[in-house]
Amino acid sequence: MFLRIYFYKLKELSQKPWLVGWNMVFPLVLATAFFLGFGNMIKNDPNEFSTINVGYVNADSNSYFKTVLDELSKDTKDRKKILTVTEFCSKDKALESMNDGLIDGFYIDNNDDIETIVPSNGITSTTLNQIVREYDNTQIVIKNIAKDNPQKLDYAIAKLTESVSFLKEHEFGNNVSPYLNYFFSLLSMSCLFASWISTAMLNGFCANLTNVGMRFECSPSRKMPAITAGILAGLTLQSFSNTIAILYMEHVLGINFGISLWNSLLITTLGSGVGICTGVLIGAVIKNQTLRVTIPLAFSMTCSFFSGLMVGQIKQIIQYHCPIINKINPAALITDSLYICSAYGKTKEYYTNLLIMVLIIVLSLFISSFCLRRRSYDSI
Repeated sequence: MFLRIYFYKLKELSQKPWLVGWNMVFPLVLATAFFLGFGNMIKNDPNEFSTINVGYVNADSNSYFKTVLDELSKDTKDRKKILTVTEFCSKDKALESMNDGLIDGFYIDNNDDIETIVPSNGITSTTLNQIVREYDNTQIVIKNIAKDNPQKLDYAIAKLTESVSFLKEHEFGNNVSPYLNYFFSLLSMSCLFASWISTAMLNGFCANLTNVGMRFECSPSRKMPAITAGILAGLTLQSFSNTIAILYMEHVLGINFGISLWNSLLITTLGSGVGICTGVLIGAVIKNQTLRVTIPLAFSMTCSFFSGLMVGQIKQIIQYHCPIINKINPAALITDSLYICSAYGKTKEYYTNLLIMVLIIVLSLFISSFCLRRRSYDSI
């Protein structure tokens, strides 16, 4: 009987036009709109570090600072190439190239007295100045050791020159574009759209809603196993919809999530379970037919708004002023799980978000079962 109800509900729900339109087609349309709006910013993130074209002016070919620049011009396992160095015979030639946009700035080396010339402030000027600052600090350390402990000078120089890495790109995680968060929020919205499936599924199980519900209530079938079969049918359809959306974004639009397909499906399937179970809770508590449609819609869109679907920074603002909201907002949990997994991997925060989603599912089902199993009617 369980499998029979499961397949029956699967067939019934898949034939509803609104489910195909909103749960399957609408996420694809919105993803396309996002891609047309700022998809190029994800593929070519303006915040991503790029190699700096720098000029170098110095008549002394034996300068130690030139050795540092040569080292930073190499790709290593620790960092990407930071500099591309072009040598100039005079300051005027370097200045001309900088004004023409051929280089981002240049150094003038006057016997290890380094002068940095840049056209404006920004990440380029900060990086070039940091190289000089680290170089000067190293020079001071060597001079102090030569003065105070000359017997350890060779050892100190060897340690300092084992790896001439005066600037190293420190990555806390993968380079994830902030615009990718909009697509994660879109997936979380799609997951919460599953709450509509639940309210539609309950119509066939409650005598006060439909004639089919009346027949079901009069039948010898047990209610909770039947509702469980309906929940699984809805979860199957929503998971299928999420799979289509993820494959479309990654393979058609070319948006790289930075995580495996299976991890994406795990998070979105758990998120769909949250949407399904909260929908069951809404359907169990609300009896008005109009409210059973409008409340799931308002719930999904409100949660999606506060996860950053419409305003990208809203979640950060909430985190600063009232972080508890992000911990009880299902859409924020789904979005955060996808982003954390993409940027940092499976951290403690990632597993905490998944655990909270599981608790929301269990709590929703517990309250729903309490409301549904004791329901009685004056007459059927």
